Amino acid sequence: MIKLLLLVNFIFANSNTKFEEQVKNKLQEEVLFQYLPELQASLGECEDDQCLTKFPEYFSLKTKDTEVCLPYTKCGFYNCMEKKYGCSDVGVNYFTGLAYPTCSNYLKNIDQDYFTEKGIQWIYSVMVCLQKGLIDECEVRGNCQKETKKKTCEYITNFTLDFHPSCYINSGVGVCHLPMKDKLNIWRTVSKYLTRDERKQAYKVVFNCIIPTGKF
Repeated sequence: MIKLLLLVNFIFANSNTKFEEQVKNKLQEEVLFQYLPELQASLGECEDDQCLTKFPEYFSLKTKDTEVCLPYTKCGFYNCMEKKYGCSDVGVNYFTGLAYPTCSNYLKNIDQDYFTEKGIQWIYSVMVCLQKGLIDECEVRGNCQKETKKKTCEYITNFTLDFHPSCYINSGVGVCHLPMKDKLNIWRTVSKYLTRDERKQAYKVVFNCIIPTGKF
């Protein structure tokens, strides 16, 4: 616990007072002090004092029997997941071809002032929502491991695409309630990465904003 507190102090000490940093700090605090204990309760705490390791772009959490990528407000989470599952090795490029590039493009466009404060809060909230959903499905519920690596990676891809709409609609103020500037720049950010299946999920979100279904 002492090392965790030192790590949190390091994270927050290197933050400035910009709104973006305030949003990140709040989400990181929630991950470290609420979600992490829940994960450890489900997966078992490691038996040494090196349970949580900080890499430049992600955190790796050692549990009793395995090691998992900890949700965080950086895109490196997806590099951590690629390292663990090796999906690009079997021709499934969700982490390397969609998740990491899209996430990185969002952060680049935040730096270019494309988004309002509501948009910035929504982007980081969605980021953590998607990452937590993936860890809950794969590590806590153990549903991702299939008979081959390819089938495992295909399952991960399909799950995350199906999970996207709920995060988009329910994170922050919700995509439907964002200013038009944010909505236009969300599409500008993600459109070049979308395959046919991803576009279908995007249209579900759009239609839900027009006629709320209550499904998400």
